[in-house]
Amino acid sequence: MIITLTNEKINIDNDNFYCTFSSETLEKLSYHQLARRRNITYKFFISNRELRLVCPLLKTMANENVVLWPSIKLPFRKYPVYVYFYAVALYLSSSLSMREVADRTRIQFGLDKFSHSTLSRTLKKLSGIVEELLNISTDILIEKTALNIKTLFIRKHWSDLKKNKYATLLQIFQSVLDKDKINPFSSLLSLKYFNKFMKFAI
Repeated sequence: MIITLTNEKINIDNDNFYCTFSSETLEKLSYHQLARRRNITYKFFISNRELRLVCPLLKTMANENVVLWPSIKLPFRKYPVYVYFYAVALYLSSSLSMREVADRTRIQFGLDKFSHSTLSRTLKKLSGIVEELLNISTDILIEKTALNIKTLFIRKHWSDLKKNKYATLLQIFQSVLDKDKINPFSSLLSLKYFNKFMKFAI
């Protein structure tokens, strides 16, 4: 199955998340006979509730299935992308241990669980693609003047290479510590990364 990311809003309706597309977009897809009559559903956990994410299916000229996937969602992960970015930014900007950050993240977003090992894996993955992230994040408009600029909290066991990578990661992700920017920034970064590299950031 082919995944096409989109940065559409998701509305909560009872116990479902629905990808919302403009009627104009859906009409164009139908007119060109690209829209399928069925959807595909994924589990999604947010605010202490397990919900269903319902995504429309399209078909290509070669009759392949294409799912329109919102950029807030990651494959095989049940939490929104901003949860993972937030945990990384909080860890890099505070003296909290990974366990403490995991606990705060779980409480902040009303999650059933979020472990320090998830944070560790996410940090490792993001630090491995830091140059790619820096390349695309410069295109995202962020009101830096409105940000309370965070500094890296350095751990004794970090090498100089790690310090440099983590400082860059914090520079990229500090927007997610602002509750008004967390979702738009995370979704847009996820979308841009996928579109440029044809893979998910985490």
